[in-house]
Amino acid sequence: TIFGWKHGESLESPGIALNDDGEPDADDVGELLELDLAHEEKGLFNWTFETDEDRESYEKDMIEQAKKAARTKKLWHETKPNTHNDRYHNAALSLSFAIKSQLFQTVTDEGEMDPKRKAALMDFLNLLEWASPQSWQLRTTFVKELQRRISSDAIADRGVVESIIKTDMDRHRSGETEDPWGYVDTTVRSKLVGKILGKPDPVQLAKDDKHWSKACTHSQPAKGFTCGLWNLFHILTIGASKKDHEMYGFHRGFLVSQHHVAETIKNFIAYFFSCDVCRTNF
Repeated sequence: TIFGWKHGESLESPGIALNDDGEPDADDVGELLELDLAHEEKGLFNWTFETDEDRESYEKDMIEQAKKAARTKKLWHETKPNTHNDRYHNAALSLSFAIKSQLFQTVTDEGEMDPKRKAALMDFLNLLEWASPQSWQLRTTFVKELQRRISSDAIADRGVVESIIKTDMDRHRSGETEDPWGYVDTTVRSKLVGKILGKPDPVQLAKDDKHWSKACTHSQPAKGFTCGLWNLFHILTIGASKKDHEMYGFHRGFLVSQHHVAETIKNFIAYFFSCDVCRTNF
């Protein structure tokens, strides 16, 4: 037996049996419990066409849309899942893209960095320093360089930011690693695997450093930024909850409360997330 209670009725009361007369539908439940149900007009797709040509054209268009959807779904299933390093690489790319594209989006009358935007970025970089894994080289190279340059007002325009990014990517690639820029854990391959797969092409590796993983974009590059940004926020929120990270941040003199972490991410979104709709919804 299914029982229900009217709005505001104590759960200690026996309630109302809803299925004494068989399986109840929504109208039955509404009547028994004295609920006002929202009713919408039911309508079925009942297309009418003036000519056979119009109908055939419509059907052809529907078939093409179905094929496109099937191809997209197939591609998603065939895409190699992100590795641990891929997620950090995607996060690093989204961080660098957000900073270079939005840091000078608004400037003062003197053409300098907006103070509020600058403060939001410095708070975020400080959060990156203490909340992200100690093994993430990005925090000791790219992030540290940005902190130093911004603190000393040594970033005059977007070109300087792009130069910092390029320098860090070049430094990373000069180490002859096969891991992508922004990686967190060094990939160790056995000699046997190395012989079978061969040495990775350094030119292709350098190209891959500048692109989000296929599991992040699903062959639609525009999706890479938001995908990597969510990876970045997950890294930080999880890292900020770890006691050893929190202790490190406290001794470094940073604010480490969860409230401050939330405010820092919120302000970064406000100033460095270029998607207006996404920013508002966030």
